[in-house]
Amino acid sequence: MFSITDVSVLEDNKQPAFKVFKPWWDIFMDYLSIIMLLLAIFGCSIQLYLDETFCLPHPNEDEKASDEIGSALRKTSRMLDGNANPEEYADPNAQPSVRQGRVTKLYIWQYWYINQMCYSQIPWFTRFFSYLILFHTVVLIICSNFCFTYPKTSSKLQQFLDILQKCFQSPWTSKALSTAVCVDPSEREETLASEKASDNEGDKVSIKGDTSQVKLASRIHSNVTVSGSTMDKKDAEQAKALFEKVRRFRLHVEERDTIYKLYIGQTLFKTIHCLIIIGYFPAYISVVNFNNLCEPNALKLVFYNTFECTYSTARIVGKMALLYLGLVIIYTILCIHTICWVVRKPLKIYSFEKRGESQFTDIPEVTNDFAFLLHLIDQYDTLYCKRLTVFLSEVSENKLKLLSLNNDWTVEKVKQHLKKTKKDQYELYLFMLLGIPESVYEVSDLQVLRLELCSNVKISNKITQLEHLEEIWLSHCVTEVSPSALMWLRNQLKKVGVKFVSRDEIPDWIYKLIQLKELYLTGKLAFEKKGLELEPMKGLRSLRVLYLKTSLSKIPSTLLDIAFHLLKLCIHNDKTKLSGLSILKKMVNLTQIELHNCELDKIPPATYALSKLQVLDLKGNNLTKIEDIINLQFLQKLNCLKFWFNMIKTIPSTINLIKKLEYLYLSNNLIEVLPKVLFTIDKLHYLDIHHNNISVIPTDIGNLKNLYYLDLSYNKIETLPEQLFKCNKLMTLKLNNNLISSISGKVSKLSQLSLLELQGNNLEKLPVEIGQCPMLKLSGLLIELYVIESLPLEVRERMGGN
Repeated sequence: MFSITDVSVLEDNKQPAFKVFKPWWDIFMDYLSIIMLLLAIFGCSIQLYLDETFCLPHPNEDEKASDEIGSALRKTSRMLDGNANPEEYADPNAQPSVRQGRVTKLYIWQYWYINQMCYSQIPWFTRFFSYLILFHTVVLIICSNFCFTYPKTSSKLQQFLDILQKCFQSPWTSKALSTAVCVDPSEREETLASEKASDNEGDKVSIKGDTSQVKLASRIHSNVTVSGSTMDKKDAEQAKALFEKVRRFRLHVEERDTIYKLYIGQTLFKTIHCLIIIGYFPAYISVVNFNNLCEPNALKLVFYNTFECTYSTARIVGKMALLYLGLVIIYTILCIHTICWVVRKPLKIYSFEKRGESQFTDIPEVTNDFAFLLHLIDQYDTLYCKRLTVFLSEVSENKLKLLSLNNDWTVEKVKQHLKKTKKDQYELYLFMLLGIPESVYEVSDLQVLRLELCSNVKISNKITQLEHLEEIWLSHCVTEVSPSALMWLRNQLKKVGVKFVSRDEIPDWIYKLIQLKELYLTGKLAFEKKGLELEPMKGLRSLRVLYLKTSLSKIPSTLLDIAFHLLKLCIHNDKTKLSGLSILKKMVNLTQIELHNCELDKIPPATYALSKLQVLDLKGNNLTKIEDIINLQFLQKLNCLKFWFNMIKTIPSTINLIKKLEYLYLSNNLIEVLPKVLFTIDKLHYLDIHHNNISVIPTDIGNLKNLYYLDLSYNKIETLPEQLFKCNKLMTLKLNNNLISSISGKVSKLSQLSLLELQGNNLEKLPVEIGQCPMLKLSGLLIELYVIESLPLEVRERMGGN
């Protein structure tokens, strides 16, 4: 006995319903095949049970046959008269017969013999017609279903059917279709309002494009409203898996056109096969007769040469042949229609947008077998295609992911990821998320939002709830902003940073932030000779800091839009030669310039005209000498020079002409000698000369009364002049990795010293006077442990306090 479980397994493994891949003409041909098959079975049944001939001698006999018949008649007459021996002629099986007044006498076994002999002389088409049409019908049926049994195609069809079934059953299908074109009714008004406001302000900060209709139309397929829609986590995960399954199936099926070629091949085969039937059937139908003459060549046995036979099924065979021929003609017409359909339409390409079958306009054209399958099911029912588009659309997939994201990221989880920065700001960092969770907009304390590798980032008007938001940092994210959100961000954001790989990752809306103070753009691109083409920056009327870390060959001309307002310009150029620096003359209000790794071999002459310049940073260039530093003496506010990471060998004697110089960075160069004029700069506070080839510190260093930071590490210094300890404002002194063997006890005069680095020297001990530095603690003394242990215990205890 079979259990219910066994039966249910058989039910689950039943063959898929391939009828969805059959257009109406294929269905019609299948019905015709069934009729032809029934006709063939009916004919075969008749021929199995009624297929025989009935024969009688032909009336036109030769003389010998007549004499024999006459003799037989006379014998019969004598027997009836009693003159003959009845036993001589008695034959229980003899049956006299009369035909047109003539009596014939044949034994039954002779009739059987003649009937069999004459059957073989009936035309073959008449005898084997039913079996012939059975063969033709079976061939047509096999050919029609070959595509569904061939391994390379049947596997794809079955998998596609499974996908279709799951698409119909998925809860996400109905939700996505019902919300696919749901757009906030205020979107149109917001767009128009934004354009009207921008026109009044005269800064062209409207949404990109001349009309709101274009932008609104582009958002119809992207702004899917899923708020209010809830799905179980299990259903959402199954829908995600179905998206991946559809994607992989599409990639697999679009590689080849096997199904398409096989469908055309079987249609051509059926057409040719039907034409062959139509070609020879009419010629043979005419030979199907009820009456047939035959010569069985059995004269010695039955005394007759010719017989007239009746074929019992001839009449029905003739009618069946005509009926079958008519069915084949209809079948052929359908085959020709199929060929015309295949040839007339490009079935290897399917466009959802042109057909208007999808509410999602982001689905590109599909090709090869996948397109052909869609054409087939489109003939069956367009609803199948509409259901399938839900899982072909990236917009639909992103909305599902966003819905799951909103379910996972609760307000409590967002607050757990909220951190406080060194600037005492609340910062939220989101990494590799599929959009911005709705709960983020409910954390009103948020000030800094960082997004990295986040896809489908759409900033909605809910961002207006973040009253304290001032900074947004985007790292490899493509973002979209709704009109109402943009209107709010224009007056809210103060700092924006973008890391990009392609220009598409630089959002257009950042150029419309009229209150933006700082803009940071970082990315590596292969630019044209003209340099990086940025969007017009006329809308950035409040921009003060611009940071570009990329590979520029020329400063973008669009910087002229903000040249007058800009206070700080930073270009980190990744060892690419930068030219066209004359544009810097237009930036008359610049206070800071950073030109890092720009392959400069001299100080840009354009900087000489910047009267408000305070900081000049030329890090990582090809400067070998800076004799033209004399031209900087006219910049009355210049107080910081950074020539670090170059190849400078000497410091020019004219450096003291920069009277207000306070910060000087000359580290990582090739300097060997420090000129005495360097120590005549009274306001010098910060001197960084580490990683050079300096061996001697001039005694004039004691003239730097205002020096509080000195870095001479990684040089070749052997001794320290006692005049160094006259710099009583020195707070940081770095002398590590030199050749120093001793420290003078006058180090105690450095009353403000809090950080002293001496590791990597030849020191064996430290003077005990070092403990008299009131601000220096053991935590600020960086030297080998054994040198510290050489100090007396009371000194170490005194320095170990907080």
